[in-house]
Amino acid sequence: MASYYRNDLWTLNDEFGLGRVGDQVARMALEADPPFITGITGKWGAGKTNVMRRAFVTLGGRPIRQVRVLAEAGEEGNSEQWQHWAWSAEDEKTRKERRRELDWPEEYFQCPEGVFCVWFSPWQHQKEENPLIPLIWEIRAQFEAQLENRLDWWRRLPGKTKKTREKLREQCRSNGLAAIKLLEQVGGAASSLLHGRLHAAFHEAGDAARQDEREEEHKGANPITPSDGQRFYLLFEDAVGRILTTLFEFPGQSEKRNGSKTPPPPSEGPSPASARLILFIDDLDRCEEAVIVRLLESIKLYLASHRCVFVLGLDDEAVLDALARHWPGRSEDSNREYLEKLFQALVSVPLPAPARVREAITGQLALHKIPHEAVLVSDMEQLLEPNPRKIKNFINSFCATWNLHVRDPESWAGDETETRRFLLFHYLRRYHRPVWRLLERQPWSLAILAAAIRGADLTEPLPLPENVHIEQQRLLWEFYSRAFGHVLVHAGDEEGKEGIARGNESLDDAVRHFQERQDHKRSDEYLCELFRALIPVDYKLDARHLYLEPSP
Repeated sequence: MASYYRNDLWTLNDEFGLGRVGDQVARMALEADPPFITGITGKWGAGKTNVMRRAFVTLGGRPIRQVRVLAEAGEEGNSEQWQHWAWSAEDEKTRKERRRELDWPEEYFQCPEGVFCVWFSPWQHQKEENPLIPLIWEIRAQFEAQLENRLDWWRRLPGKTKKTREKLREQCRSNGLAAIKLLEQVGGAASSLLHGRLHAAFHEAGDAARQDEREEEHKGANPITPSDGQRFYLLFEDAVGRILTTLFEFPGQSEKRNGSKTPPPPSEGPSPASARLILFIDDLDRCEEAVIVRLLESIKLYLASHRCVFVLGLDDEAVLDALARHWPGRSEDSNREYLEKLFQALVSVPLPAPARVREAITGQLALHKIPHEAVLVSDMEQLLEPNPRKIKNFINSFCATWNLHVRDPESWAGDETETRRFLLFHYLRRYHRPVWRLLERQPWSLAILAAAIRGADLTEPLPLPENVHIEQQRLLWEFYSRAFGHVLVHAGDEEGKEGIARGNESLDDAVRHFQERQDHKRSDEYLCELFRALIPVDYKLDARHLYLEPSP
């Protein structure tokens, strides 16, 4: 069944022409000199998660899985697409096509098992006092999942004697348990940074590690002293090194070097010194102020491993606002410099490609059989902010409202103007709620709104009910004029009038107010053009925009 209404879940498909951004972020993560922190910036809904997911999957990231009793493991959505986009896909044809599309230097593809990607969403853990704890837990959980898959595959590996398979598997298992043990120590040390004492953490894997690990494996590797933040990163670096060595020396099924059907012995291949842990941290800007600050500082102070690359998705303006609330009194410039010290590069998500936006809108209107789609697509492209989330939200709402109010689409098929008016009024309903509420209760005031947008004089006669007195007209005129004052410039208006009215604002507040207005300025300018073209002086608001037609 076709999808008549599109959800806002992240997707790997390049529906708005932003896929190449994810490919570039993936390449950048390979080419960066660790420790390195990259920020993927953009407004909410700009497509940051899609970009990061594309990079994550390209570099071999795996779907998050949850083991369930007497059932198959649960797996996060869209995982069926992952093999198509991975640079090390199991299917040879898919792998070659993807690598040809990426067009990277050949040496980048030599050892994909040397890259371990972890996905972390701090927003889902923001009630934790110390964000380091869930981050380290997630590293461990995703490492355990990969390790389990590799152990299972090595046990069933063809072309090896049973004795050899068991020996290699046991070696991989031993290294993996050692890495888990180190992560357990890192978790305890991370807790001590907050509480000032060592704290038991991550017990689930600890028992197995203590049973199977040889004593000499960790001889002398004792936990760091409580609250020793200055040396914490050394323990973390040791754990990361152990993880990468384990994964590098024992590649999985999809990580065969040079097209070989069986992986080489652990002693062959490139050195594991080039391996790296790439941490993708999404939705940072959605967290509370204290969580944002703690996580950013933890990454910079404690996790700056020479084997780690961080890719953080955030709305930098939202993060700056959070920093301003966390540190009241600090200037915006100081907070901006604080962020600049944390990041070595910022990549802004571009606007969606106009052709892909038109294609998406056209396809959805066609599914709902809404007439005059060509002119509607043109109007929507001008009206809507070029933001993927807002575009999908508006189109879903428009189609739902159309299906609710238009019982007989054939009656609208020959009236392009009325269909465009439906779009105009739906835009008011969504983005100018106070204006629409007035029109719902006083439909006759549409004449005053249209006159205010046209710039007509208040003394001009309007088709209004006889019982509407002049004071009421003036009040509505003032309200409608102010609602669109940021885009209306009438003859006789004083240039810079709005700036004079806000003369008591601070410069920062004035700039912020201007930016907020600019977000809607282009859309509202086109809305006013539509009003002038579609709403004549004597037009009366069609009741079908307000009430449901009676059922047949």
